[in-house]
Amino acid sequence: MIDENGPHYFVAFQSPGPKWVQGVKYNEQPEFMDHVNYMLQLQERGLTVLSGPFMEQAGGLNGVLADGGMTIFKAADWAEAIRIGTEDPTVQSGMLNVEVKMFWVPFHT
Repeated sequence: MIDENGPHYFVAFQSPGPKWVQGVKYNEQPEFMDHVNYMLQLQERGLTVLSGPFMEQAGGLNGVLADGGMTIFKAADWAEAIRIGTEDPTVQSGMLNVEVKMFWVPFHT
């Protein structure tokens, strides 16, 4: 069934920025824990729906991480969504770039 009034979320697509260290795994980047801590803060505030890195091979940290990741999160409006996406300290430092898009969910359970 199509939910014409389905929920709206926001998606932050994180990709390597100008300070990304080429050849270094995502979880070994110099500022990786700054990013993780920011993601934990969003989760603790109840804003995170799903978040994680892209993968080349499944297996969590034993798999093969790709560069970048994404976060699906809640925000009151577009302005708050942009603020949440860009307040990540690794976006501010240039380790990551971010693109935030609004996501409508007409198909869900």
